[in-house]
Amino acid sequence: MSARLEELQPWLYPWAAYLVRFASSYGAHVTSVRRSYREQLQLYTDYLSGYSKYPALPPGQSLHQLGRAFDLAASAKLLAYLGATWERWGGRWGGRDGTDPIHFEA
Repeated sequence: MSARLEELQPWLYPWAAYLVRFASSYGAHVTSVRRSYREQLQLYTDYLSGYSKYPALPPGQSLHQLGRAFDLAASAKLLAYLGATWERWGGRWGGRDGTDPIHFEA
């Protein structure tokens, strides 16, 4: 899977880049951005079979496929801070309900 923020929609990239630039100083890093149909299908299959603790939507339903989502690896405390910041900026954070704390979308 790709982890290049440049694959986000052009209007979303500056916001994500700013957040990630800040987060990287605390050890966070991007793990996933745009996904192909096949990549999304594999993640969805892994989630359904219990191989992944993070939820994944079926292909065609994920904003990753549209370049409108990215995932970050970071400590739970940092993800909570970043998620709150992202939501103040108008985005949606997957950790709000505790199910997908690494997921950021707009």
